[in-house]
Amino acid sequence: MSSLSRRTRTGDSGEVPVHGPHGHPYVSESHEGRPLFEGIIFLLVIVSALVALLGNTMAATVIVSVAAIVSGLLRLILRERSPWKVRSVAFDSFIGICLGIGLLLTYLSIQLLL
Repeated sequence: MSSLSRRTRTGDSGEVPVHGPHGHPYVSESHEGRPLFEGIIFLLVIVSALVALLGNTMAATVIVSVAAIVSGLLRLILRERSPWKVRSVAFDSFIGICLGIGLLLTYLSIQLLL
């Protein structure tokens, strides 16, 4: 076993290997999220797409925006118990909340131009 595979770093989930057994960076989706939560987000995106196809783009935008903001807030409030983890708590929360707000602002600004 190489010395690279034994290295670890302290992350949100405790000790996490930096490199896998073949020296490649360690990546594990098992540490990133819970399948039920990811399934709910997937269904919301599908519903949003169907709503958009039916012609109600504002409702579709709101669905995705609210899902992003709620995901960010869940990560911020629940921290380690969050059903959604990608990077640090600050990064995940910032990306989720700002994505939701930015999407709403972009949609509203386009509507003002029309």
